[in-house]
Amino acid sequence: MMATVKLFGNLRKQADRSNLQVSGSSVRWVIETLCQDHTTICDLLLEGGEIRPHFIITLNGHDINLAAGLDTAVEQEDQIAIFSPIAGG
Repeated sequence: MMATVKLFGNLRKQADRSNLQVSGSSVRWVIETLCQDHTTICDLLLEGGEIRPHFIITLNGHDINLAAGLDTAVEQEDQIAIFSPIAGG
């Protein structure tokens, strides 16, 4: 199954594009596949194999933490958005 992964902030800059087509049956699997293809993204996103604090991941506009977290099922044509932390002053 191919999901669309939308990247924001520094992640978008690392991938040099905003959307990627990634296969996987769960959010975890999609992120693992993404990491295999784009290691620089994972350097920002992961710490010790876990999502770094303050990153927000949504599936079709809904926070995955309100569902099954990284084990949330992904269907074909779903959209996963990964938002990097935003700092301001």
